[in-house]
Amino acid sequence: MADETAEQTVQILQQEATQLARQQEVDRVLKLSALDPFSILQIPQTGTPAEIKAAYRAKSRLIHPDKTAHPQARQAFERLKAAESDLMDDEKRHRILAMIEEARRELQSEWKQQEQNDQQHRSADEVEKLVMARYRKIMVDLEWRRRQRVKQEMAREGEAGRREEEMAATKRRKQEKEKAWEESRDERVSSWRSFQNKSKGKSKSAKNKKTAYKPKQ
Repeated sequence: MADETAEQTVQILQQEATQLARQQEVDRVLKLSALDPFSILQIPQTGTPAEIKAAYRAKSRLIHPDKTAHPQARQAFERLKAAESDLMDDEKRHRILAMIEEARRELQSEWKQQEQNDQQHRSADEVEKLVMARYRKIMVDLEWRRRQRVKQEMAREGEAGRREEEMAATKRRKQEKEKAWEESRDERVSSWRSFQNKSKGKSKSAKNKKTAYKPKQ
Protein backbone atom coordinates (compact mmCIF):
# COMPACT_ATOMS: atom_id res chain seq x y z
CA MET A 1 0.00 0.00 0.00
CA ALA A 2 2.84 2.37 0.92
CA ASP A 3 4.67 1.60 -2.35
CA GLU A 4 1.48 2.25 -4.37
CA THR A 5 0.93 5.57 -2.59
CA ALA A 6 4.54 6.59 -3.20
CA GLU A 7 4.24 5.72 -6.89
CA GLN A 8 1.05 7.78 -7.23
CA THR A 9 2.78 10.69 -5.51
CA VAL A 10 5.70 10.47 -7.96
CA GLN A 11 3.29 10.42 -10.91
CA ILE A 12 1.43 13.45 -9.60
CA LEU A 13 4.70 15.33 -9.09
CA GLN A 14 5.83 14.43 -12.59
CA GLN A 15 2.57 15.62 -14.09
CA GLU A 16 2.79 18.88 -12.17
CA ALA A 17 6.40 19.33 -13.29
CA THR A 18 5.37 18.67 -16.89
CA GLN A 19 2.53 21.19 -16.69
CA LEU A 20 4.88 23.72 -15.13
CA ALA A 21 7.37 23.16 -17.95
CA ARG A 22 4.60 23.61 -20.51
CA GLN A 23 3.47 26.88 -18.96
CA GLN A 24 7.03 28.15 -18.70
CA GLU A 25 7.62 27.35 -22.38
CA VAL A 26 4.44 29.20 -23.38
CA ASP A 27 5.63 32.24 -21.40
CA ARG A 28 9.10 32.00 -22.97
CA VAL A 29 7.76 31.94 -26.53
CA LEU A 30 5.38 34.84 -25.90
CA LYS A 31 8.19 36.99 -24.46
CA LEU A 32 10.20 36.63 -27.66
CA SER A 33 9.76 38.76 -30.74
CA ALA A 34 8.03 37.11 -33.69
CA LEU A 35 10.87 38.64 -35.74
CA ASP A 36 13.35 36.22 -34.16
CA PRO A 37 12.33 32.69 -35.23
CA PHE A 38 15.74 31.26 -34.32
CA SER A 39 15.28 32.18 -30.66
CA ILE A 40 11.69 30.93 -30.64
CA LEU A 41 12.81 27.50 -31.87
CA GLN A 42 16.06 27.71 -29.87
CA ILE A 43 18.26 26.70 -32.79
CA PRO A 44 21.44 28.32 -34.15
CA GLN A 45 21.32 30.52 -37.23
CA THR A 46 23.16 27.73 -39.04
CA GLY A 47 20.35 25.29 -38.25
CA THR A 48 19.44 22.85 -41.00
CA PRO A 49 15.87 22.11 -42.19
CA ALA A 50 16.03 18.82 -40.26
CA GLU A 51 16.97 20.66 -37.07
CA ILE A 52 14.20 23.20 -37.65
CA LYS A 53 11.59 20.45 -38.02
CA ALA A 54 12.88 18.54 -34.99
CA ALA A 55 12.80 21.65 -32.80
CA TYR A 56 9.30 22.51 -33.98
CA ARG A 57 7.94 19.01 -33.29
CA ALA A 58 9.43 18.90 -29.80
CA LYS A 59 8.11 22.32 -28.82
CA SER A 60 4.72 21.89 -30.47
CA ARG A 61 4.13 18.80 -28.32
CA LEU A 62 5.06 20.86 -25.30
CA ILE A 63 2.89 23.96 -25.85
CA HIS A 64 0.03 22.66 -27.99
CA PRO A 65 -3.27 24.13 -26.71
CA ASP A 66 -4.61 20.59 -26.19
CA LYS A 67 -1.65 19.77 -23.94
CA THR A 68 -1.64 22.73 -21.56
CA ALA A 69 -4.21 24.80 -19.74
CA HIS A 70 -2.24 28.02 -20.22
CA PRO A 71 -4.75 30.71 -21.37
CA GLN A 72 -2.31 31.96 -24.04
CA ALA A 73 -1.18 28.59 -25.31
CA ARG A 74 -2.84 29.13 -28.69
CA GLN A 75 -1.03 32.43 -29.29
CA ALA A 76 2.29 30.80 -28.37
CA PHE A 77 1.59 27.82 -30.62
CA GLU A 78 0.72 30.10 -33.54
CA ARG A 79 3.96 32.03 -33.02
CA LEU A 80 5.87 28.75 -32.97
CA LYS A 81 4.21 27.66 -36.22
CA ALA A 82 5.05 31.00 -37.84
CA ALA A 83 8.70 30.67 -36.79
CA GLU A 84 8.94 27.20 -38.30
CA SER A 85 7.23 28.37 -41.49
CA ASP A 86 9.60 31.34 -41.88
CA LEU A 87 12.72 29.23 -41.45
CA MET A 88 11.53 26.42 -43.71
CA ASP A 89 10.99 28.98 -46.46
CA ASP A 90 14.42 29.41 -48.10
CA GLU A 91 13.71 32.93 -49.33
CA LYS A 92 12.42 34.15 -45.96
CA ARG A 93 15.26 32.47 -44.05
CA HIS A 94 17.89 34.03 -46.32
CA ARG A 95 16.24 37.43 -45.96
CA ILE A 96 16.24 37.11 -42.16
CA LEU A 97 19.91 36.09 -42.14
CA ALA A 98 20.78 38.96 -44.50
CA MET A 99 19.11 41.48 -42.19
CA ILE A 100 20.92 40.02 -39.17
CA GLU A 101 24.21 40.51 -40.99
CA GLU A 102 23.18 44.05 -41.87
CA ALA A 103 22.58 44.70 -38.17
CA ARG A 104 26.01 43.28 -37.36
CA ARG A 105 27.68 45.54 -39.94
CA GLU A 106 25.87 48.59 -38.57
CA LEU A 107 27.12 47.90 -35.05
CA GLN A 108 30.65 47.23 -36.22
CA SER A 109 30.61 50.50 -38.18
CA GLU A 110 29.39 52.41 -35.12
CA TRP A 111 32.07 50.85 -32.92
CA LYS A 112 34.70 51.75 -35.50
CA GLN A 113 33.51 55.36 -35.70
CA GLN A 114 33.69 55.61 -31.92
CA GLU A 115 37.34 54.55 -32.22
CA GLN A 116 36.87 51.82 -29.66
CA ASN A 117 36.22 48.23 -30.47
CA ASP A 118 33.42 47.49 -28.03
CA GLN A 119 33.20 44.01 -29.46
CA GLN A 120 36.55 43.15 -27.84
CA HIS A 121 35.20 44.09 -24.43
CA ARG A 122 32.08 41.98 -24.70
CA SER A 123 31.45 38.27 -24.71
CA ALA A 124 30.22 36.57 -27.85
CA ASP A 125 26.79 36.15 -26.24
CA GLU A 126 26.59 39.86 -25.38
CA VAL A 127 27.58 40.86 -28.91
CA GLU A 128 24.98 38.49 -30.34
CA LYS A 129 22.28 40.00 -28.11
CA LEU A 130 23.21 43.48 -29.35
CA VAL A 131 23.12 42.26 -32.95
CA MET A 132 19.68 40.71 -32.53
CA ALA A 133 18.38 43.83 -30.78
CA ARG A 134 19.59 45.94 -33.71
CA TYR A 135 18.12 43.42 -36.17
CA ARG A 136 14.71 43.70 -34.50
CA LYS A 137 14.94 47.50 -34.61
CA ILE A 138 15.74 47.41 -38.34
CA MET A 139 12.83 45.05 -39.02
CA VAL A 140 10.42 47.18 -36.99
CA ASP A 141 11.53 50.29 -38.88
CA LEU A 142 11.08 48.52 -42.20
CA GLU A 143 7.61 47.34 -41.19
CA TRP A 144 6.65 50.84 -40.07
CA ARG A 145 7.80 52.27 -43.39
CA ARG A 146 5.91 49.56 -45.27
CA ARG A 147 2.72 50.36 -43.39
CA GLN A 148 3.20 54.06 -44.05
CA ARG A 149 3.55 53.38 -47.77
CA VAL A 150 0.43 51.23 -47.73
CA LYS A 151 -1.43 53.95 -45.84
CA GLN A 152 -0.33 56.60 -48.35
CA GLU A 153 -1.25 54.36 -51.29
CA MET A 154 -4.68 53.72 -49.79
CA ALA A 155 -5.15 57.46 -49.27
CA ARG A 156 -4.19 58.14 -52.90
CA GLU A 157 -6.48 55.37 -54.10
CA GLY A 158 -9.26 56.75 -51.92
CA GLU A 159 -8.78 60.25 -53.34
CA ALA A 160 -8.72 58.87 -56.88
CA GLY A 161 -11.86 56.89 -56.11
CA ARG A 162 -13.61 59.98 -54.78
CA ARG A 163 -12.68 61.92 -57.91
CA GLU A 164 -13.99 59.13 -60.11
CA GLU A 165 -17.24 59.06 -58.12
CA GLU A 166 -17.62 62.83 -58.46
CA MET A 167 -17.00 62.65 -62.21
CA ALA A 168 -19.48 59.78 -62.53
CA ALA A 169 -22.07 61.72 -60.51
CA THR A 170 -21.56 64.81 -62.68
CA LYS A 171 -21.92 62.70 -65.80
CA ARG A 172 -25.13 61.11 -64.45
CA ARG A 173 -26.61 64.51 -63.62
CA LYS A 174 -25.79 65.76 -67.12
CA GLN A 175 -27.34 62.68 -68.71
CA GLU A 176 -30.45 62.99 -66.54
CA LYS A 177 -30.76 66.67 -67.46
CA GLU A 178 -30.41 65.91 -71.17
CA LYS A 179 -32.92 63.09 -70.88
CA ALA A 180 -35.41 65.31 -69.09
CA TRP A 181 -34.89 68.02 -71.71
CA GLU A 182 -35.47 65.52 -74.52
CA GLU A 183 -38.54 64.01 -72.83
CA SER A 184 -40.11 67.46 -72.45
CA ARG A 185 -39.48 68.33 -76.13
CA ASP A 186 -42.96 67.30 -77.32
CA GLU A 187 -44.53 69.27 -74.51
CA ARG A 188 -42.49 72.35 -75.39
CA VAL A 189 -43.36 72.03 -79.09
CA SER A 190 -47.04 71.59 -78.26
CA SER A 191 -46.97 74.62 -75.96
CA TRP A 192 -45.27 76.69 -78.63
CA ARG A 193 -47.78 75.68 -81.29
CA SER A 194 -50.64 76.46 -78.93
CA PHE A 195 -49.12 79.85 -78.23
CA GLN A 196 -48.68 80.49 -81.94
CA ASN A 197 -52.28 79.53 -82.69
CA LYS A 198 -53.59 81.78 -79.95
CA SER A 199 -51.45 84.63 -81.22
CA LYS A 200 -52.76 84.15 -84.77
CA GLY A 201 -56.35 84.04 -83.51
CA LYS A 202 -55.94 87.27 -81.59
CA SER A 203 -54.36 88.99 -84.63
CA LYS A 204 -57.18 87.88 -86.93
CA SER A 205 -59.85 88.97 -84.45
CA ALA A 206 -58.24 92.38 -84.08
CA LYS A 207 -58.06 92.77 -87.85
CA ASN A 208 -61.72 91.87 -88.28
CA LYS A 209 -62.73 94.39 -85.65
CA LYS A 210 -60.69 97.09 -87.35
CA THR A 211 -62.25 96.32 -90.73
CA ALA A 212 -65.78 96.30 -89.30
CA TYR A 213 -65.38 99.71 -87.67
CA LYS A 214 -66.21 102.62 -90.03
CA PRO A 215 -65.94 106.14 -88.67
CA LYS A 216 -68.85 108.61 -89.28
CA GLN A 217 -68.45 111.17 -92.08
